[in-house]
Amino acid sequence: MSRTDEYLVSFSGSVTVSSIPDAYAILVAGMEHGGPVVVSLDEVEDADLTLAQLLEAARLTAAARGQEIRLEKPAEGALLQVLQRGGFLEPDDSDRLNFWSGGKTQS
Repeated sequence: MSRTDEYLVSFSGSVTVSSIPDAYAILVAGMEHGGPVVVSLDEVEDADLTLAQLLEAARLTAAARGQEIRLEKPAEGALLQVLQRGGFLEPDDSDRLNFWSGGKTQS
């Protein structure tokens, strides 16, 4: 698939436990597209563990389906702090580390 076939999922503002149902719906819609999914976090101002968990679940689901999902660019700011505190950046899981550093996950 070409880059034009990618489905862009963008999050903005505060993506925390109070807004995670909306974020979930947006991400699921993108994944149901069936093609590669690119997640933009540029406009995220505040994040908590629920965003990290949502994206981690999406990463694993995509891998199981053979679907590509990637971050548009490496995690930074509030999300990066959450990832560090939550142990998501441990070097023993190269697929996970690659995803959060802006790589792609595909089975």
